[in-house]
Amino acid sequence: MPTTMLIVEKAITQHDLDYVVSLHEENPEDGIAPENYVVVVPVGKENGKVLATLDDLALGNFKGAEDDSHDEPLNEAVVEARATMTATVEAFQHAGKQAAGELLVGPPVDGLKALAAKHGVDEIIVLTVPHLVEEFFHRDLATRLRKATDLPTLRLMAHVNLD
Repeated sequence: MPTTMLIVEKAITQHDLDYVVSLHEENPEDGIAPENYVVVVPVGKENGKVLATLDDLALGNFKGAEDDSHDEPLNEAVVEARATMTATVEAFQHAGKQAAGELLVGPPVDGLKALAAKHGVDEIIVLTVPHLVEEFFHRDLATRLRKATDLPTLRLMAHVNLD
């Protein structure tokens, strides 16, 4: 069964779920088994407070730039990541798709590389909000994973409500 690793920072929206599922909807017509999804949620903020603040400023999120949310304690980060993972896995299951979840603590590239091997991943999708500073310098997670794993890696911008 083909397996896609989906890396998310926030619970998937219906819009994003529909889009991700649509990428594989022709599998049965092409004689390929339905896609299996492994949802991975990194615990905490990998990019650190300085880069997170610069991203907030570049995106015009001035409230986020002055916020201390970039320093959340690990226990809170684990609870938040677990809730994100559970909500996203359940969204896939409610859509009739097979999905499992994993939390990732520690250096993301090495951890994701190990999870890809563990689950026999065929491709990786990184569904993320914009991280302008990292993207500008090609240090975003999708670029680093593509180089480290040699797997097809797609970076998608998560649907963000502009309320």
